Amino acid sequence: MIANFDLSQLFLFPVKDNEARKNFLIATLVYFASFIIPIIPIIFAMGYTARIMRRVVNGEEPRMVAWDDWESMFKDGLYLFGVRLAYSLPLLIIVVPLYIGMMLTPLWMEMGNNTNDAMAFAPFLLFGLGMIVIFPISLALGILLPAAENHVVITSEFAAGFRVREWWAIFRANWTGFLLAYLIAIVASSILSMLVGIAMITIVLFCVLPFIMPAIAAYLNFVMYAAFSYAYKEGKSRLAQQLIANSQEPTANS
Repeated sequence: MIANFDLSQLFLFPVKDNEARKNFLIATLVYFASFIIPIIPIIFAMGYTARIMRRVVNGEEPRMVAWDDWESMFKDGLYLFGVRLAYSLPLLIIVVPLYIGMMLTPLWMEMGNNTNDAMAFAPFLLFGLGMIVIFPISLALGILLPAAENHVVITSEFAAGFRVREWWAIFRANWTGFLLAYLIAIVASSILSMLVGIAMITIVLFCVLPFIMPAIAAYLNFVMYAAFSYAYKEGKSRLAQQLIANSQEPTANS
């Protein structure tokens, strides 16, 4: 247990029993389908994740629930997808032109027979400048956006994701919890990335890697969002306690 995070429960719930493993297998297939069919499978996967998030915020243990009520899952997933896309637009506005510039600069040099050494370093310069801007934005999104997403899930309102004052108050009440959840997600991702790297040097495992990757993506998604939902639940509880304490101050002073 670390700062109200039950790590054993957090890391094991996607595969802890036969029922969980069955639902996790379905999740893996949905993620695999997203490699073939764009967007739609991901929306359903996000909707399923929303059901786990809602359990955690309501004080229940994270659990792989049954894959049913697909209409509700699609609605929840569409809300989450829309909120994430909206908040990610500033990053996309920076990344897309940067990527195009990095790809076109060598082509432009070749077509113009430009052998200027300074121009040869242009793609690296663009990449370096881009990272200076992209990294802090990505970090802020990684820590803050789950608060908005949890707010959408618990209210079942798309607009709730943009009522910044509401979810910001919850985030501020437990910002250390959100930061810890982010670090947990980073550590889990790093460990699984190392395992994938080991698998890639093994011919047999390399051949099945396309089938392993959807399972890894699903697992990381469930663990990450469950961790952020724990942080949101604690932040909401602390905010309520603060409001009660503030409302009692005038009475105590009188």
